[in-house]
Amino acid sequence: MPADPYPRLTEVSTIADLPPQEWAALSAGASLYQTHGWLHWAEEYFDLPTRYVLAYDADGTLVGAVVTNLMTEVPTRFTTWYDPVNMFLAPHVDPAGAAERWFPVLLVGGCSGYHGELLLDARLDADAQAEVRRAILDRCRELAARWGARSTVFMYLPKEAAEEVCRSWGGTAPVVATSAEAVIPLDGGETDFADYLARFPSARRSKLRKEVDGFTAAGSRIGQHLLADVLTEVAPLLGAHQRKFGATITDEETGQYFALQDKYLGAGSVVFTDERDGRINGFTLCYAHGDTLYSRAAGFGPDAAPFAYFNLAVYAPIRHALATGRRAVALGAGSYQGKVLRGAQVHGLWSTVLPPHPLEPSWHDALTRPFPQAVEAGICKEGPPVNAF
Repeated sequence: MPADPYPRLTEVSTIADLPPQEWAALSAGASLYQTHGWLHWAEEYFDLPTRYVLAYDADGTLVGAVVTNLMTEVPTRFTTWYDPVNMFLAPHVDPAGAAERWFPVLLVGGCSGYHGELLLDARLDADAQAEVRRAILDRCRELAARWGARSTVFMYLPKEAAEEVCRSWGGTAPVVATSAEAVIPLDGGETDFADYLARFPSARRSKLRKEVDGFTAAGSRIGQHLLADVLTEVAPLLGAHQRKFGATITDEETGQYFALQDKYLGAGSVVFTDERDGRINGFTLCYAHGDTLYSRAAGFGPDAAPFAYFNLAVYAPIRHALATGRRAVALGAGSYQGKVLRGAQVHGLWSTVLPPHPLEPSWHDALTRPFPQAVEAGICKEGPPVNAF
């Protein structure tokens, strides 16, 4: 009899069909955005057709997995940063008519969080990992064909991982510099906030202390809460923040957004608040996972104290991380200069793209150029093509 194929592949349509302990064993060491809770929240909130491609060894152990989502139409809200037309074409060429050619899009690796991953059992050697990766990614292409996807993208990967995906997909898929994530490492022996400040030159230390003192001098104090305890107060602040940047979202909708996150992630939530005279005037929502505290959302009202952003989004998370034995604070994408000045390291994120064919010449050229946020982050330069395909 022929040997059973390795790995054995299967698919499920919801992570609820997988025991949390089994998923946790595979995703140990992965980011927040590959946890059982985060993926369950994303399934329910975004309501996209979903398949988890799962790989098992001969003993029935889960040794590899990736989530896929089918985006059937152009997004208008939180998933716009997963729209390949918006990300890869619009910054460089007129995208008129492109959506009809690119959508539906199969998203591989997730539809939220801006950090994609394909999970592999760390106990496998390099050859076995490559075999499992290739089998999973081949199944993703089959799934794209089955669902009628016109394009497939695996977004927000470290460059080496994006290149591995490219090789698994035949070696010709464009690999596009897309974004970067800022992370403050706390693995240099720091035990408190004074140790953190000590890493900076004296002039920088003085500036950061003034930001802390200016916040306190305004009469504000930093509160610390579970999301459930302040959800009704912080949801309008997020709504106002989103509308400030052009989003059409109501406070009721931001409340629903937070309520669903609390359902699946609330136990790991930490909300830092700017509190004065019994009111919350600003907040930052973080989630603790593994050895990292992840900053996820923020909003500030007109009465927020001076330097509220840096105190709630940087300094309070650092204090909390040090007090709870964590080794990093993940600040996410954007505003890189301010984050680097406060000790962050910037890690580039790339995307591997299977575009529709035939490919318009202008689209081909656009796919050799970085997204502007990658240039802002300093992981590449605008100018000559950064890759060829």
